[in-house]
Amino acid sequence: MFGYVIANRNELSPAQLSRYRACYCGLCRALGGRFGAVGRMTLTYDMAFLVLLLSALYEPDEHSHEKRCAMHPIAAQPFIANKFTDYAADMNVLLAFYSAKDDWQDERTPSAALRSLLLRRAAKKASLRNLQKSLAIGRELRALSRLEAEAPDDLDGALNCFGRVMALVMVFDPTDYWSPTLGRMAEALGRFIYLMDAYEDLEGDIAHHRPNPLKAMAGSEGFDGQVHGMLVGHMGECALEFERLPIVEDADILRNILYSGVWTRHLALTTKKREAGNKRHD
Repeated sequence: MFGYVIANRNELSPAQLSRYRACYCGLCRALGGRFGAVGRMTLTYDMAFLVLLLSALYEPDEHSHEKRCAMHPIAAQPFIANKFTDYAADMNVLLAFYSAKDDWQDERTPSAALRSLLLRRAAKKASLRNLQKSLAIGRELRALSRLEAEAPDDLDGALNCFGRVMALVMVFDPTDYWSPTLGRMAEALGRFIYLMDAYEDLEGDIAHHRPNPLKAMAGSEGFDGQVHGMLVGHMGECALEFERLPIVEDADILRNILYSGVWTRHLALTTKKREAGNKRHD
């Protein structure tokens, strides 16, 4: 369930794009420093968004550097580091590990088994540093797996369950004044991510007899429009809560992601479906 919370790079200024990349590179270095090469394998722009969001909300002490790396051996790349790059690295590894386990349970493929095995040690490190949060995330994801197995058509239950997972990930300090607003934003974003993932995987899940809460709706008249309407509703809730947060720095980048970037995959998927339908019609 990664790859949805990304920027629309075409709409970012050069300065904004540089800042966005610096968060991404900072997260990559945090993953490498905390978990080694296996940690860097899990790198996602989704967690770079979390770095941007928490940094903009709480304005921590931040360090900017430029260094070369294996991916950029010639030109030094700027990156930022603060306490949220380390936190996001831990969450990135935990989610990647749970995702690999879920893929193994659903698909039983060697690649999923290998990813799960490779990430086990790193996930244990991340879990020990965030023990209560890790236990809570694990409980919610196990509840989601049971729900998918026992009530595969319960779309609302699955959406709400994954929404709670995202709230656990995105709320850094549950005692903070802004944590309720951040939590509601995260829950709505989690529902969007789960629904988008289910929509994107639907054809494959039907073909391979895997659980997907959209199966019961698939094929009904106006199905694609119904899903689009639900996605708009969840992102609308997410954006509403975001606008309640006292964010000034990087607000334009964050709005780019929430108002435009998150729809990139949806646009690509609907375009692909439309082209496939036109070919069948021809």
